[in-house]
Amino acid sequence: MARDTLDMRVQKAEALVAGLRAEPTLAKAMQRWRADAAALRFHLRHRAGDKPIIVVIGGTGTGKSTVVNRLLGKEISATSYRRTYTAGAVAAARGPGDVPAGWLGVEHSLAEHIPSAGRGEALIIAPAESELTEHIVLVDTPDVDGDQPMHHEQADRAFRWAQGLVFVVTPEKYQMTELSAYYRLAQRYAVGALFIMNKCEESAVLDDYAQQLSGRGWVEPRIFAVPRDDAAYEPPVEANLAALRQVLGDPAWKQPPRVEGINLRADDLAGRLQDQIINPLRQMRTEAQHLMQSLRLLIAPEPGVDVNPVTQQLQRRLQQRSVLYLMGPQRVLDRVRQVPGLIARLPRTAWDFVIQGDKPSLDDPSMPGDAREVPDFSAILCDQFKILHSRMDDLIRSNATGQRWVEQQEPAYRESLLPVDQAGAIAQEELAELKQWLEQRWNATPRDTAILMKLIKHLPGGKKLAQWTEAAPYLLAVVVATHHAFFGHIDLMILGGWTLATWLTERLSNEVASRTRKANARIAERFAELAQQQVERVCDWIDGRVPGEIDLDRLQQSVEEMRP
Repeated sequence: MARDTLDMRVQKAEALVAGLRAEPTLAKAMQRWRADAAALRFHLRHRAGDKPIIVVIGGTGTGKSTVVNRLLGKEISATSYRRTYTAGAVAAARGPGDVPAGWLGVEHSLAEHIPSAGRGEALIIAPAESELTEHIVLVDTPDVDGDQPMHHEQADRAFRWAQGLVFVVTPEKYQMTELSAYYRLAQRYAVGALFIMNKCEESAVLDDYAQQLSGRGWVEPRIFAVPRDDAAYEPPVEANLAALRQVLGDPAWKQPPRVEGINLRADDLAGRLQDQIINPLRQMRTEAQHLMQSLRLLIAPEPGVDVNPVTQQLQRRLQQRSVLYLMGPQRVLDRVRQVPGLIARLPRTAWDFVIQGDKPSLDDPSMPGDAREVPDFSAILCDQFKILHSRMDDLIRSNATGQRWVEQQEPAYRESLLPVDQAGAIAQEELAELKQWLEQRWNATPRDTAILMKLIKHLPGGKKLAQWTEAAPYLLAVVVATHHAFFGHIDLMILGGWTLATWLTERLSNEVASRTRKANARIAERFAELAQQQVERVCDWIDGRVPGEIDLDRLQQSVEEMRP
């Protein structure tokens, strides 16, 4: 694959990763991958004429900074008796222009003080006029085995951007396991490497180090020795510091990376993208789909609201104002034929009206301004909505991924929950509408009584009869009975209206109940809609925690395109 083509494909994959929505647990892996992708693109753009960048790698106390200063012939990198002293990468170069813009993927800053100990998440460029910087840029790095993970991360980053490597060890630390992975990767990526045994006191340890490297696959490794200051040992001429300086300035370092090393870098980068980013994201997407499906199958609690207590008063009033309800059609006929007994059993209010002409009022003093206690329907709905919140929260937290998302995105999760007051508002609005209907119906005359009074008005003397019955609806039946001889066959009117009376009676008994059922159904319907809206909001929040299938498929395709 041509370098330009591979560079374009890596850039595409890097842009896709940069645009991913991912949780903090993957943020570090994604950041690391993007840094490695940028390093690969740097190697792809390297040309033979560019000044190579040589990176010094080693453990704590191996004297990396001391070796760098000796190679340059001046104090550029700060040294100290304390270990892990170098805090960030320090590049020794003739000028800032020798270091490519963007190298290492961090901020570039000129050293304010020389020697410099470096600074975390930055590349300090220390101007150094020397014979060596005529040919290369030499970079000192933090340790790879210290107790500060940030130092290790910066050293690892510099390793992946390096175009040449210098491994520094000591007789006490040349067997350190932390360097084994870097030896292997340097071979795999075909990066030129030199090895320095610092603080060396005898040739035996140098030979053992050479044997160890040969066992790791290095064919005739170039090993140099820097004796301890107070040691009597003197390394061979071809392995001393001067020889190392000459090799570092050799034009061979200026050759671009070999094709096989670039291809293997690209293959490893694609594999890491698959294993460390795509696969975890697909697993999270599966978990998200499962959670959203479970939430949508969640049965919302029943509202538990019955407005029947609110309408009971109206039903009682309508019953009191309905002659057919009070007496029934058959009872009206029976009482018409039982005038004496009916008169004797008249209520006191009816007796006063019939005998003395006093106009009674049958309005129940407990209505409509009665302060009877009714349930707090708003509080009931709010409690039920809280139950829904609790069920959703339990379902999400029962899943390890869901629990992690809630802990990481607590504010966003809380914002997805609708205020419980919205549930209470449903009851308030529906009860307000029901109250309006009740007020309209409160003083209305029931249809059965109204129709009978209308029919009576058309009979001889009916106008007088209708006037009497306006005081109390149930007196209509009494008046019908007491005036039977004067008005003729009023019972025929009752008989003729039997079918109408039956229908009106049934209508009266169902009217209030029907409106009650309607209010209950409307509250239940609106509560179910609110619960569904709540579920969808939480599902949207979950869906936003992980990339969608389309994004993951595009990223998967970029993996295949990156492989040589």
